[in-house]
Amino acid sequence: MKRATLQILIVGCLSAWASPANGQMGPCECPPVSERPVVEVSDLDGSGTGTVTWSCDSLYVLTETVFVNPGDELTILPGTVVQGRTGIVSDTLTFTLPNGNPSPRQDYIFSQEAGSLVVSAGATIVAEGTSNCPIVFTYEGDPLDGSSGYDVTGMWGGLIVCGDGALNTFDGNDEVEGVVDPTGQERHVYGGDGTLYPSSGVLRYLSLRHASTSLGISQFENGLETNALTLCGVGPETTVEYIEAVASADDGVQIFGGLVNVRYLGLAFNAEDGLEYDQGWQGNGQFIFSITDELNGAGEHGGDYEGDDYEEFDVDMTFMPYSNPMLHNQTYIGKGAATAIRMHNGAGVRMYNSLFAHFGLGIDFEDEDPCDAWELFLFGETQIHNNRFWAIGDSSGISEMILYNEGFVFNGQEEIEAHFIDNNNYAADPEFDAEFASETGHITDAINLSPVADSNFTVTADFLPVDPWFIPVEYIGAFNPDGSNWLTCWTYMEQLGLFGEWVDPEVTVAGCTYDFACNYNPNATVDDGSCEVITCAGCTWPEAANYDPTALWDDGSCQLPVNACPEDINHDGQVNTGDLLMFLGAFGVICP
Repeated sequence: MKRATLQILIVGCLSAWASPANGQMGPCECPPVSERPVVEVSDLDGSGTGTVTWSCDSLYVLTETVFVNPGDELTILPGTVVQGRTGIVSDTLTFTLPNGNPSPRQDYIFSQEAGSLVVSAGATIVAEGTSNCPIVFTYEGDPLDGSSGYDVTGMWGGLIVCGDGALNTFDGNDEVEGVVDPTGQERHVYGGDGTLYPSSGVLRYLSLRHASTSLGISQFENGLETNALTLCGVGPETTVEYIEAVASADDGVQIFGGLVNVRYLGLAFNAEDGLEYDQGWQGNGQFIFSITDELNGAGEHGGDYEGDDYEEFDVDMTFMPYSNPMLHNQTYIGKGAATAIRMHNGAGVRMYNSLFAHFGLGIDFEDEDPCDAWELFLFGETQIHNNRFWAIGDSSGISEMILYNEGFVFNGQEEIEAHFIDNNNYAADPEFDAEFASETGHITDAINLSPVADSNFTVTADFLPVDPWFIPVEYIGAFNPDGSNWLTCWTYMEQLGLFGEWVDPEVTVAGCTYDFACNYNPNATVDDGSCEVITCAGCTWPEAANYDPTALWDDGSCQLPVNACPEDINHDGQVNTGDLLMFLGAFGVICP
């Protein structure tokens, strides 16, 4: 069963990146993007941004990899647009192994460097947008009118935030993938014991689009790529919430180690994975939405859960800290043969109350490395409880919902299936519309992801989060069954039509905007003078014979109820002194 899909979006809520036709200030009091003076931002030979504030009065263009240096603070105000320059590869260097065979390694030579923003460990970023005035990161020249589809990827570098959180690498630190610091200051190095920089600042209501660049391919055949948002060893006091990452040429959000917590992530149509983590991330995550379109090359996995860099021989001998974040209320939607979650390279997870639909495979549970997902499962680091799966593979059979893969343990599949069943994971139809269609990166058939409100999608007390950081909700998945959607009114994926018809904020709706009027229109953005209080007027006195409980205004028409005892002047059901006093008080009055 499939419920209705179309959601007409309220006019005026998608406004931060739109330019009003009249050229006036928009709803978040920012000038049209086309009228903002361009400020080109470079790294200033290693000086970085300095301590500075960027506002929506200007348009900022990252001309290269730009650092916020340790000790500096970058503040980005609501409505600000930051664009990154597109990298241009002019040549490729190849290498030969000592035995004469070609090496997998490739280094790209750039005639124009891609623009990225790197917040170094010890630096601070305060990028705090609002629900109707987000901060936008995109590529230089993006018209920001929705015409660039999700098939436009890899147009700039990305946003990278670094801290000194614990990693499970061999020496406890690492360098940001896809980034170099040509000044030799090592501002792209992250990791440590997590005591110096518990907070890197605030990221809230950020829209990141069309990102990711690559420096080449490593000797271990891994791409040296950035993502839309990369969090490297970031501390637990950093605020990361209401983030969308769309159309990255690699991953939407990738987290390397640390204890950072993330909430309200919208990850759409990224070329590889929506959410990827690695190197011992142990934070929390809640309300995470990932959607892939494998048929059109936009997504290999909804989530790629990794634990260490064993394949690159860069892991602590104990493999600790293990990657085992606590994740509640996720919704992953797929299309094609993509996998919802791949767990490998020492990955663990504590995953609760999440929903996965329309994938070729649910959880791919790998056992190839010496300390892989299987070992984390045996150590009790992996706990998969109270999750729902639908339209997985051909039938949502248990081996399609969870698969022990690439291992040599004879009863591996039976063990993970037993854990799966014993902890209330099963197939159930959410009765929502998760089937979408697209053309040139734009949605032609929208989705509605509010699950049916029945017992299969209601969370009992046994599975509610205990950690006070989490918001306790009694539904499974990232979206409330009441139809509300935290991804509307500020996101690019909404502008693409993913949740229904996008209404251009330049178009106004005239009507009565006063909530006390009979004809109040909550969707009206401009008052047209039509408000009236006549049709909803009537008698509002409950004791009157003609009392109207629907009336909002009293029009003086109330009629006294018929009294069977005329002498009972005060209508208290008896004739007494009170009636006499009322009569004496009115004695001598001339009646009209």
